Amino acid sequence: MHLSVVIPARNEEQTLPRQLDALLAQEWDKDWEVVVVDNGSTDGTADVVTRLAQSDSRLRLISEVTPGACHARNAGIAATSAPLLAFCDADDVVEPGWIAAIAAALVEHELVTGAQELRALNPQWLVKSRGLGATQGLTTFYGVLPYPSGNNFGVRRSLIDLIGGLRQEYFGAEDLEFGVRAWQSGVVTKFVPEAVVHYAYRRSAAELWRQGFSYGVVRPKVARDLVDAELPRPPLLAGWRSWAWLVVNVWRLATRTGRARWLWVAGNRIGYLVGSIRHGTVLL
Repeated sequence: MHLSVVIPARNEEQTLPRQLDALLAQEWDKDWEVVVVDNGSTDGTADVVTRLAQSDSRLRLISEVTPGACHARNAGIAATSAPLLAFCDADDVVEPGWIAAIAAALVEHELVTGAQELRALNPQWLVKSRGLGATQGLTTFYGVLPYPSGNNFGVRRSLIDLIGGLRQEYFGAEDLEFGVRAWQSGVVTKFVPEAVVHYAYRRSAAELWRQGFSYGVVRPKVARDLVDAELPRPPLLAGWRSWAWLVVNVWRLATRTGRARWLWVAGNRIGYLVGSIRHGTVLL
């Protein structure tokens, strides 16, 4: 097996079929497989995989009882010996040519990440709330260092053997933290625009708040790691403009688009505040 695609899945019975259909329709001239890691689902997630696997030997199911997407991804890594690994999520959809693009890029680069397409799986009002920044190129941590998108990246197994897998204690920024370790080992994330994933945003107010908070709360921990390693880190008070934006734009709560944007930013900022206090890093 030359390449394994690893998908963590917990209660994704409704969204997983479209992702698996997109993956199994991929074309590449070497042997590859899809490993779905059921992470304690209580719905029919496992049944979806089992049913499709009966007609396609490239698909297999394993389970990981320890909760957490990083634990699930690491279990998927351990379940295959493929030298190339690719990662995507159960609620998104890969574009045709995704596997071929990831694999081709991994010939020359150890760590690669692709583009996010936002319109296919999200209503226009939700796309407007977050903008199209995710489609514009490589994501960086406050311009300090590039890192892979957790729902769309590929890596050589040799790099994982060197620096380790994904760390659950950094969940919400596990892709960022992995990129930091890769960077410390001399590996810079390469952007592959041909590797496109259709990304599904959270929609409800509670989901937007929780996701924003989870993204924010752990990033000061990454900043603390950079300080401890005497590496470049985000500037002090790097997020002050977002706090000002929240104050000036309270009026946006009156519209669905504005409310989605405001709640996501507010969750992120509160998360940063909590994380900054928790980890002793001034990153507000």
